[in-house]
Amino acid sequence: MLSTLLLAAAVGYAHPEQLVDTEWVAAHGRDADVRIVDMRRAGYADGHVPEAVALDPESIRDPKNAPTFVPAPEVFAAMMARLGISNRTRVIAYDERGGLYASRLWWILNYYGHANVALMDGGWITWSAEHRVTTTAVPSVAGAAFTPKADPRWVATAAEVVASIGKPDTRDIRIVDARTLGEMDGSDTRNSKRPGTIPSAVPVYWEDLLDPTRKTFKPADEIRRLYESRGILPSHEVIAYCQVGHRSSVDLFALHLIGYDRLRNYYGAWEEWGNSPDLPVALIK
Repeated sequence: MLSTLLLAAAVGYAHPEQLVDTEWVAAHGRDADVRIVDMRRAGYADGHVPEAVALDPESIRDPKNAPTFVPAPEVFAAMMARLGISNRTRVIAYDERGGLYASRLWWILNYYGHANVALMDGGWITWSAEHRVTTTAVPSVAGAAFTPKADPRWVATAAEVVASIGKPDTRDIRIVDARTLGEMDGSDTRNSKRPGTIPSAVPVYWEDLLDPTRKTFKPADEIRRLYESRGILPSHEVIAYCQVGHRSSVDLFALHLIGYDRLRNYYGAWEEWGNSPDLPVALIK
């Protein structure tokens, strides 16, 4: 693990423990206190990282549980227990999209008090490109006890977002929109009744945080410049959102990676906001 942390520190990350490389996973994936979680939408049965368990990325958001939309504590605890994840487990998540799905697991584990979680940098893309060993075997997992301890500082409700829009007493809050320009200018409604963006939101598209080929996270200086160029500073509280909390989690992951610590996910996201006629909407031109 030391080599991974040294490499991460070399590119200036404030929280290098959030990322591990494929070499680390190959060496430690079978450790008793490590659980590798495959968050891809498909492909697990065709081949995956050895000892990885599969978790449906949609299972960690409950569209019926407003206003937070997180699964109930007992539901999440049972989910983690089935995967063999206890409060002492080092969780390593990966997907095939540069962290699009894995980052949401990182976020919700932090929300439920489990900060010992990282992403495999580059995910399945890098693992495959390096021709590392894969398997179709499903690992035998012993049951585990997971006790969730919700920290509301990690989540924002629609009411809290409304209170953060352009108010003089919330000047230290920045709302980040991780979606595409098409979603923000109204040309792509994504099945929402209303197009647009949350007023005063700042666009930071999630894929701009990644190397376009390897899907690894960019060095800290590049990530920092991107956010600071949009007026988002370490002193700010950041509320991020997208359509259902996938892309916003990547923004939050990257922000925490470089040292931003006041981070919240509006988990209701545009799926809630865009279908609620009483909530304000702006269009980016």
